[in-house]
Amino acid sequence: MIKRFLVVTLLLGFCALVLGCGTSADDVTRLTAPRSAFDAVMLDQSLLDEIPAQKSFGVIQASGTTDLSLDDVIVTQAVDGEPLIFNKDTVVRAVVGSTGSGAFNATVTVQFDGKTFTTTKPVEGKQTIVDLAVGAPETFQTQTVQVTVEPESGVNDPDLTNNAKGVTLPMVKPNEKIIAFFLPVDWTPEQRQRYNFEQTFPQFVEENATYLRGAYPLPKDQIEVYSTNTPHMLAANEKRLSNNQGDPDVVSSHLLYATISLAARRLRPDATLVVGVFPPGWYAAHGNKSALGLALADVKGTVTAQYVLTDATTSAHELAHLYWMYEDYDYSLKPPRPFTWLDQSGYFVQKNQPEEISDTNKIPTFLSAYAPDKPSWVDTRIYEYLTAKFTLQSGGETTEPMILAATLARQVEPDDKNFPSDYAAGYQHFEPKQTVYLSVAAANMRGGETLEAQWYQGNKQVFTAKQSLNSGNGWYVFQLRNRSGIPKGEYHVDIFLDGKLVKTSKFEVSSSQ
Repeated sequence: MIKRFLVVTLLLGFCALVLGCGTSADDVTRLTAPRSAFDAVMLDQSLLDEIPAQKSFGVIQASGTTDLSLDDVIVTQAVDGEPLIFNKDTVVRAVVGSTGSGAFNATVTVQFDGKTFTTTKPVEGKQTIVDLAVGAPETFQTQTVQVTVEPESGVNDPDLTNNAKGVTLPMVKPNEKIIAFFLPVDWTPEQRQRYNFEQTFPQFVEENATYLRGAYPLPKDQIEVYSTNTPHMLAANEKRLSNNQGDPDVVSSHLLYATISLAARRLRPDATLVVGVFPPGWYAAHGNKSALGLALADVKGTVTAQYVLTDATTSAHELAHLYWMYEDYDYSLKPPRPFTWLDQSGYFVQKNQPEEISDTNKIPTFLSAYAPDKPSWVDTRIYEYLTAKFTLQSGGETTEPMILAATLARQVEPDDKNFPSDYAAGYQHFEPKQTVYLSVAAANMRGGETLEAQWYQGNKQVFTAKQSLNSGNGWYVFQLRNRSGIPKGEYHVDIFLDGKLVKTSKFEVSSSQ
């Protein structure tokens, strides 16, 4: 409470300063759609624009015989296997097999949200993936997606029984809205000229906006992004991130965030997220050599990022902390863990870019540390938690009863709220003497269902617990603890709804350095 009162005092004290300088409301540009006190995006990802190399084919056969088969249908908006988000851009991936010798043109037809989409592509061999962008679902209902494949005229397909497949997916309508404002901070005229600022800064903002719309489970019209090209310049006492001893300078950091927050919200008062963007090298020059982004725990809704044209993920990283998510890097472990790898393939729909994982292609989450050679994406754990957060706590809806997330946390909110506390969601590493909390998000329940958590160390079950659910939406908490300390090792917890496995969450228990 004292810290929050301090922040309010600082904000009020700097109103006159901020309102008297910087930019005007006429400079604002809108992009339309196509803990400890400090958190940092560590310098240990760039988002690549190029589309992955496509499968190459031989000569297309205009006649002959092949048995085409529709072996799988994947409907994805960001992470494979997740329910549909209302009004979020979608791709349908058809996995087509062909037994004939050589390549054949095949027509794939998709029925989605009352519309028909068709494409003709060459297919060859056991597996060819054909992607169709089908737009965003505009009808809020459980969707059945029907897909068929057929050869072009002149090619004989002797077995048509394996040419069609349907997939039924429930839908979620989150009610959260993100209004992001990007404010350039402390850019000198020389730096603006050196980095071709007038052209590249809008590009930087656009890339961040595209990444947010791709990775976050929200309808496309519920993410609005605005910016200005006029920098907000800092006073000398607002620039010190650390003192002469190298420790964080809390007072100066509060001043920094207060002035950025007020300067941005003067231009965009309804902004839910302010991103102050510093020129390259700013953090190192002012006391933090390893950071590319920072969030101050006491100043909600305002983060800072360092300008890296090829990095579109810092705002997504910092925004997740504003929704109470923890880091995906952990340097307290031995050896340190700079990355958390995706557990499921996905798709960056806005970029027409598959995010496919394999034993030889690991992709870090955007909450991991930064590495220029490792473009990142969103995993199941982050996506499901944010879906639940945006739905259960914002008055959202689902088309049917479902468990939206099972999120591990180091602490949960009291008074039967049961959702993860600030900077506590998405924990993966626990100390032996810590309590492991699991917050389960249940949506649209009828009431009386049985929720069961089965805890395992390796393959050995160590604990189980059950709860009866109320009707409607709610968070339910399970916990694992041991007064003598939880034995070290790899754990997972399976969540069952009326006896059906619906979620699994993994974690480890070990002592930090």
